[in-house]
Amino acid sequence: MVQCNAAGCAQEGKNQCARCKQRFYCGAECQQKDWPTHKKKCKRPAPIDPPLSAYGQTFNVLTRLSNPMSATATFFAPMFGYTSTSPEKVYKDLVNAYRMLRLGAHMNASRVPSALQEIDFKEWMERIGRARVLPAWWDAEVNSAGLEAYTSQDTWGRLDRTVTRTEIEGDAQKRMYTLGMMIERVLNSS
Repeated sequence: MVQCNAAGCAQEGKNQCARCKQRFYCGAECQQKDWPTHKKKCKRPAPIDPPLSAYGQTFNVLTRLSNPMSATATFFAPMFGYTSTSPEKVYKDLVNAYRMLRLGAHMNASRVPSALQEIDFKEWMERIGRARVLPAWWDAEVNSAGLEAYTSQDTWGRLDRTVTRTEIEGDAQKRMYTLGMMIERVLNSS
C-alpha cells in the first residue's frame, strides 16, 4: 500500500500526480492541500526517446535511403526485446539483419548501392557500432568472442551457411520490419 503524500493523511494513495507521477493522494482534497508544497518540485519527466510513430522515418535525399527517426539505441533495445544481458538474441538479430542486407531483402533495398550490399561481416559490425543500435550493456570486447563463435559454430548463425529470405522470416518471425529498420539506420549512419 502506498500512503497518501498529503501531510497528516494516513489513507491509501490511490491516485498519483498527473504531471510528475511521483506523489500519491487519496483524493482531490488532499492533492489540493499538498499542492503549495509539491508544486515547487513537480516536473514532468523528461522523455527517454523522441516520440515515434510505428512508421516514423525520415528520408535522406542525398543517399536516397530512409532513416528511423530515433537518435539513440534506446529505441531499438526495447523493440528488439533486449531487456537482459543475454547476448544470444543480439547475435541472432545481427546475423539476420546482415543476411537481409546481403540478400537485398529489406525496405528500400533497390536504393542501396550494390557495393554496400556486398560488405563483409567485419565491416557490418563496424557500421553497427557507428550506428549505435546495440543495447547499452553490449561490450564489443566482451561480446566479440561470443559473436565469433556464433557466426562460425552455431547451426543457424554460421555465416558460411546459405539461407533464403523465407528462412530468415521463419527465424526472425515478427521482427522483419524491425530488422529492416536496423539495416536502414546502419546504412544511413555510415
